[in-house]
Amino acid sequence: MRDAMAGTDNFDADMQAYARDGAVCLRGAFDQSWVALAQEGIARNIEQPSPLFRNLGSQDGGFLSDIWSRRYISELERFCMESPAAAIAARALQSSKVRLAQDTWFSKLPGASVRTPWHHDTVIEGPFCSIWVALDPTPRTATLEFVRGSHAWGRAMMPRSYFSEEGDAAEQFYTEFHGDATDAVPQDYDQVPDIEANRSAYDIIGWELQPGDCVLFDARTLHGAPGNHLQHPIRRFVTRWITDESVLAPHGKDVIAALAAAGLPADLEVGKPVRGPLFPSITVLP
Repeated sequence: MRDAMAGTDNFDADMQAYARDGAVCLRGAFDQSWVALAQEGIARNIEQPSPLFRNLGSQDGGFLSDIWSRRYISELERFCMESPAAAIAARALQSSKVRLAQDTWFSKLPGASVRTPWHHDTVIEGPFCSIWVALDPTPRTATLEFVRGSHAWGRAMMPRSYFSEEGDAAEQFYTEFHGDATDAVPQDYDQVPDIEANRSAYDIIGWELQPGDCVLFDARTLHGAPGNHLQHPIRRFVTRWITDESVLAPHGKDVIAALAAAGLPADLEVGKPVRGPLFPSITVLP
């Protein structure tokens, strides 16, 4: 069990902003000990990559990531299971019990120009939120961005690149874990509008971040991020959370296949609740 998180000021107001805007920045939600633990875990993970480790970058720089690596890296397991993340998710999802749907991390090395495409996360239907913890100082120009209120649009969308068979490593990654690469996608989803070409038409929000700050967002809020033009890496540790009511979306068969190929078979079925040891449940005390 975990005690509810009470470390940030004005937490009720933050939760109201989360519900209204689809994303909110929680300042100092993770103290330096958690930041250091995640940094250590990522460094060891790079030396000992799991089957799902990827370099999503191009020739101009690395964009490193791994998924479900807490199963192999003890520092990341401890962060997922003992840090304030579960309590934050419980408040956001309004549930005393939450499930860890996924742990992942991203490290954009200096010079990595590849952009995280504008998208929202649709592989889970039902309650679903993400917590991105900053592990490095990140100016507003390099941070994760959101279209305010887009979680309430009531439309399921995929990035334009998902509608093409062509794409770089990053696009292929997002297709595999966020949407189906088959011809059925254009029939089931609208295309994400070309936000970058018309930024002034959207209410785009984001925050300068210091290590220990986190961004909490509804998985259905459109989000994306620029490349890294800084002189240091930009690292983020991410946990994604659901409740017992959340189910695997119709295009989730790609995730099932990816897990099986990586030797991580999961008791998942399309349209059924997410269960099993890969998705541990945590009860949060009020």
